[in-house]
Amino acid sequence: MKKRIFYFLFLCLYSFSSFAQLSRLDSLKRQLATAPDDTNKIVLYLKVCMLADSLPCGEEALKLAKKLDSKEGIAISVMTIGDFHYRKQQYDKALEYYAKATKLCEAGGFKDYLARLYMHIGYIYRPNEPNIALEYYEKSLQVVNELKDELSASYMLSAIGNVYEGTYGTKTYNGHNALEYYEKSLEIRERLGSPEEIAASLNETSRIYEQSGNVEKAASFWQKGLSIAEKIGSGNNIVYFCNLIGQSHYRKGDYSKALEYQQKAYKVVSANKVIDYTIMSEVAYALALTYSKQEDYKKATEYYELYNACNDTLRARTDNVSLVNLKHTLATEREQEHLLLKDAEIEKQKAIVETQIVLRNAFLIGLGLVIALVVFILRGYRQKQKANQKLEGAYKIIEEKTKAITDSIRYALRIQRASLPHRSEIWAALQQSFVLYIPKDIVSGDFYWFNKSSSTVFLAAVDCTGHGVPGAFMSIVGSERLNDAAEVENDPGKMLALLNKGIKRSLRQSEHAESTRDGMDIALCSIDLDNYRLSYAGANRPLWIIRKDSNTIEEIKATKMAIGGLTRDDQSFDTHTVQLQKGDNFYIFTDGYMDQFGGPEGKKMTTKRFKEILLSIQDRTMQDQRKYLTTFAESWKGNLEQVDDILVMGVKL
Repeated sequence: MKKRIFYFLFLCLYSFSSFAQLSRLDSLKRQLATAPDDTNKIVLYLKVCMLADSLPCGEEALKLAKKLDSKEGIAISVMTIGDFHYRKQQYDKALEYYAKATKLCEAGGFKDYLARLYMHIGYIYRPNEPNIALEYYEKSLQVVNELKDELSASYMLSAIGNVYEGTYGTKTYNGHNALEYYEKSLEIRERLGSPEEIAASLNETSRIYEQSGNVEKAASFWQKGLSIAEKIGSGNNIVYFCNLIGQSHYRKGDYSKALEYQQKAYKVVSANKVIDYTIMSEVAYALALTYSKQEDYKKATEYYELYNACNDTLRARTDNVSLVNLKHTLATEREQEHLLLKDAEIEKQKAIVETQIVLRNAFLIGLGLVIALVVFILRGYRQKQKANQKLEGAYKIIEEKTKAITDSIRYALRIQRASLPHRSEIWAALQQSFVLYIPKDIVSGDFYWFNKSSSTVFLAAVDCTGHGVPGAFMSIVGSERLNDAAEVENDPGKMLALLNKGIKRSLRQSEHAESTRDGMDIALCSIDLDNYRLSYAGANRPLWIIRKDSNTIEEIKATKMAIGGLTRDDQSFDTHTVQLQKGDNFYIFTDGYMDQFGGPEGKKMTTKRFKEILLSIQDRTMQDQRKYLTTFAESWKGNLEQVDDILVMGVKL
């Protein structure tokens, strides 16, 4: 009977914690002073510990529980102290107390508490030790199943699915297992859960279907989630699912259907009394891209401007106070400067007048000369003032133009970033991979490209003519033309031939003297993940392969011809197919890394040294390889200027 009282009070404690208020805290402290017995005091101390983040109250509860020799009271107190450290992100301390509480609960048979303890321990291990987290999640699932607590079981099934999906930590992606657990969680929530919980499960399940290439199945879940959100009037979920559905239609090229859902999302966001500028920014950007695909550039421009305005508003919230202070400081300094100049001028005039009086009285004959001298000085002073005013005006014009140019380049950076694939997409398909991308200027003439179709992944490292803004514009054109080529061809050599035609057509290149000669070098790979087969084609950029446990680099040379420029319209590019094994590494890159000057003698790094570096780090993970290459490049460059954009991509199968 005593145990059940403690369990009831424990449930009250954790259900109450989300409604903590200062007035309630004061009431609890008054109750502590008049508590009829130690059992009630324990519960009150634990409530205060939760509400006020008071470690001494948790320790006081533990003392009383030990005094009463209450095994359940001791277990709850130890667990609550662990919760205190968990909330403070003191995870080592939290694990220490959770381990003690787990032993007490296992010995006392307190399964209600065990499920929660296993879950929290799993949360702590999840980011860095997903395998250990999985063990505790499965323990928690076993306990809640024994207690027939189905809704809690749905949360644990979802958490286990997260680990298998690779959402947390570095555990190898296992979409099949993730889908199995997500579907079980969804089935329970559709019977018992709230609409928000069902929507969360639909999102998780659809994510796996989309990653596995079953877009139609994923889309059916998005539609189902949207219907639920519309029924309960959940604006955030409506926007979320409309965005997903809109993106799906956009990728398929059905821009009218994409606009239908994107506009629905826009209406929901716009209808809020308080605009969420982060969400509005995402919706506006998606609409701008879709309208540009429909060649409705007026609408596209409107939504690009809205996208920029949202981002400016978000930045202004943090910059506003400092901007106001800066303006006030500048105004004060200018006013003080003006007053000082005025005083100096008055003093100068007084001196001139006094000099004139002295000269008039002492040297009447030289009066004319003095007056002439004064006029000359004043004329020179005025001319100097006019010259200074012109210089100030010119300086302001230069400042304004410089700011306008810099703002334009930063806007170009946003556009270029939007055209680059998210690295999370690459990591989802190739867990052991890296992208090392260091632009020379704000924007880059190098870019990387990614595409996935069923079990085939496409990767490209591209070096456009020039760097900075000209190179950036070329990179955007190149990315679009690669997307076009991927829609009609999957052979790398044929894709490069289509890319060559597309670039020449986009830049209107011909044999005429006035025609542009801009182009790009590229290494393009397609990887059949099921069979470890790699196909490669290159335009002046090679492919390097390092077999597992090998100390040499296999180099597959590119076709010695660039994309665009003076290349013939019917230029062909060779496709090479290589059979790889699990554990093999391959690399594609531009010439920026090996062309950097530096080192003790300020010399170029060279291809030979770059190969030696890659061979020396083969025993490391791909992320560690990226860190090493980044650090080495920075150290090698030293105080010298970066000479070119840098792009290196590595993959371990």
